[in-house]
Amino acid sequence: MADGDSDETVLEGVGAYFLSVVEASQDCIRVISPAGRIEYMNTRGKQLLEIDDFEAHNRDRYWPDMWHAESRAAVETALQAALEGRAVAFRAYNPTAKGAPRWWETMVSPILVDGRVVRVLATSRDVTSARLAERHRQLLVNELNHRVKNTLATIQSITKQSLRNAGVDGAVRDALEGRLMAIAATHNVLTDQNWSAASLRQIVDGSVTPYRSNPAQLTVTGPDLKVSPKTAVIMALAFHELAINALKYGALSAAAGHVDVTWTIEPEDHLHIEWRESGGPPVQPPERRGFGSRIVQTALPGELAGTVSLDYRAEGLRCAIDAPLSSLDKADAFMPLG
Repeated sequence: MADGDSDETVLEGVGAYFLSVVEASQDCIRVISPAGRIEYMNTRGKQLLEIDDFEAHNRDRYWPDMWHAESRAAVETALQAALEGRAVAFRAYNPTAKGAPRWWETMVSPILVDGRVVRVLATSRDVTSARLAERHRQLLVNELNHRVKNTLATIQSITKQSLRNAGVDGAVRDALEGRLMAIAATHNVLTDQNWSAASLRQIVDGSVTPYRSNPAQLTVTGPDLKVSPKTAVIMALAFHELAINALKYGALSAAAGHVDVTWTIEPEDHLHIEWRESGGPPVQPPERRGFGSRIVQTALPGELAGTVSLDYRAEGLRCAIDAPLSSLDKADAFMPLG
């Protein structure tokens, strides 16, 4: 293409209407040749990139060379995909001609004539403000998570010292500290996932692992499922109570004891979870209902909108949890408190 060709020449055949639409766009729009060189850029694009003289410094330049070094590989990949007939999108960093930092979300699409790629259309939207806002939000979340972890550690320390000095029975102290540890472990899992969801497997592992004497005592089987934050905390407490009970009276109190936790997705998106103990001492139903029983039999089914049944078989406790699968990822407003 000759240097003197105008924008209208580049877009010849597509019509004045198309040119007017492109020029009215608030995004940066470029037309790129099959050789990967810039043939056209709309007026708004020149403004966004702070380009004063497009004809002298930008027309006919190889498009990836106009990007920052850290972004060129992504641009090259997108360009090649479009030249092969595929539309792709990417987000990458590229400062303006005057050095102002900018992040761009770019869609690269082939322009086809009779099934042949004759040019490439690249549309870039300035997403710098959104990226900076997300980065700021992430910094705040990280700081909040750090403070909550410190707060939980402080609560655990204060609780331990207060109850010890008050002469509270050691079993009561251990139970309360264990529950705080279960909440803290779940908090760590949720923090890793930016408080979007926790893995059911991680919830079970984090709740039970501290109470087994060796890895062979616990088997966890089931598809990878995500659990919303509030539900994750309740489930962690419930599995913690089951583990504590197994440590005191059931399978985890014996070296040969074993806990098997499985879950399956039944027809009509129904979740079925089973806790099965074996190899421990003979099991007897409890004489009274404590805090742990209320968590497992009341709080958990209430949170899951399902049912929980406990079967105190002599050979080992069985706990069956049934709930709609949707109860795991229901929206809730639970966030860590700092």
